[in-house]
Amino acid sequence: MYAGAGGRDLFGSRWHELNVLNRVLDELTRPSLPGASLPSSVRDQLRSIGVPIGRAARREVLIAQVWSRKRPLMRQLYAFDDPMPPCAA
Repeated sequence: MYAGAGGRDLFGSRWHELNVLNRVLDELTRPSLPGASLPSSVRDQLRSIGVPIGRAARREVLIAQVWSRKRPLMRQLYAFDDPMPPCAA
């Protein structure tokens, strides 16, 4: 019903994107020294998901930007999970 090319679920790519965002958030929220620059691997991950990185990008701002991408994706993916069983309606 929802199979895409190659039998892949249409939501598979969205779940993959959610996993990528989770990994980036994990990296961004790791403890670091004040004023420490982002590791190049984190910068590469941010670029790969389209988050602009300035020279003075603060972790808090980057975390907010990644979360702003994650929230709507989570709403979309979890909209199909009905928390109320049919017999309770």
